[in-house]
Amino acid sequence: MKNNNDKRVSAGETILWMVITAATVFVVTSFQYTKMTLGNDGGYDTSLYSGDNFKKLEKVLSIVEDEFLYEYDMKTLEEGAIRGMLEALDDPYTSYFDVSETEEFLTESEGEYEGVGMYMALDTSKGLPIVLMPIEGSPAEEAGILPGDYIIELDGKDVTGASLEEVAGTIKGVSGSTINIKFIRYTNENEYEEFEKTLTRRKVEINSFDYEILDNNIAYISFSSFDEKADKHFKDAIKEMKKDAQIEGLIIDIRDNTGGLLSTAAAIIDEILPTGVITYTVDKNGKKEYIYSDSKTLDIPVVVVVNGYSASASEIMAGAIKDYEKGAVVGTTTYGKGLVQEFKSLRDGTYVKITIAEYFSPSGQKINELGVEPDYVVENGENVGEDLQLNKAIEVIKEMINKK
Repeated sequence: MKNNNDKRVSAGETILWMVITAATVFVVTSFQYTKMTLGNDGGYDTSLYSGDNFKKLEKVLSIVEDEFLYEYDMKTLEEGAIRGMLEALDDPYTSYFDVSETEEFLTESEGEYEGVGMYMALDTSKGLPIVLMPIEGSPAEEAGILPGDYIIELDGKDVTGASLEEVAGTIKGVSGSTINIKFIRYTNENEYEEFEKTLTRRKVEINSFDYEILDNNIAYISFSSFDEKADKHFKDAIKEMKKDAQIEGLIIDIRDNTGGLLSTAAAIIDEILPTGVITYTVDKNGKKEYIYSDSKTLDIPVVVVVNGYSASASEIMAGAIKDYEKGAVVGTTTYGKGLVQEFKSLRDGTYVKITIAEYFSPSGQKINELGVEPDYVVENGENVGEDLQLNKAIEVIKEMINKK
């Protein structure tokens, strides 16, 4: 028996070595063939790599057209090339909008969309989207999603490093469809827990505006974004509150407001400030363009409440109020997005959103990557039921009213 076993082992070893040898020969000969193929293309064509044209891209497309085995859609290739080109600019605010993404954006700017209902921002330190707040009555709120939750996966796909537009575009969708989202929730600075939620998309009304009269006839208005109706909401709210009380001061809460339409934010600032510059922009050629306020002004003290996710148009508002000493800014340093984007139509229902300029406060203070520093720096404590920033804003505006 021992001899037979030895023979079987020997035969097995022989077969194994034959397989290994054959595989090695295949790998070596394949490598040599590939190497010869790569080395016999007639040398380098330096005209393809000048960087001044797209000949190299045209060459790749020609190879695909002549050699690619499977079927493909030319429009899909074109859109992929556009997205790749814009991503290579390494600007998180420059992106391509296809027809459906354009329609979603226009619908959302009007105050409604189909999705799960979360305001989000991009935490650049982690490369992850963070939930600023779930929208009231939305699937996200009903599922128990909280401010500060990070999104790490969408339908099993890692979103680390993805742009905010990519994440938002994936989360949005047709009512009745579902999406599986994996979150992490920090329990302290270094510890967190992971959890998953399967959410069903539906039509969500965006509640971007709220107002009320606080004690001492202090008007309180909050904006979660500056949509196209924001300036009208502001004017109507002031009128309504003045009917009910002799308004002594105004608190504008733009915490977690990541921006929106500059035109509506400027219209609100125009109602508050006297004649002068609201903001100005500088483009790549150094050309300056100014946005002005007229002589009409709101003759009451104003306090603006901000935090680290107050961005873009919100920072214009905070910077202008601070520069004119029209009021005070309370909270924490803002996000630092001092860049202007413009939508450029490609005349087929698609658009490119591209960064075209940087904006500054009226006094010339740089905002991009720096943010606006509050007059009163206040961090909100861990006690969710206590709003230290709003409490400080009320304290400050009372002092301003008493000094009038």
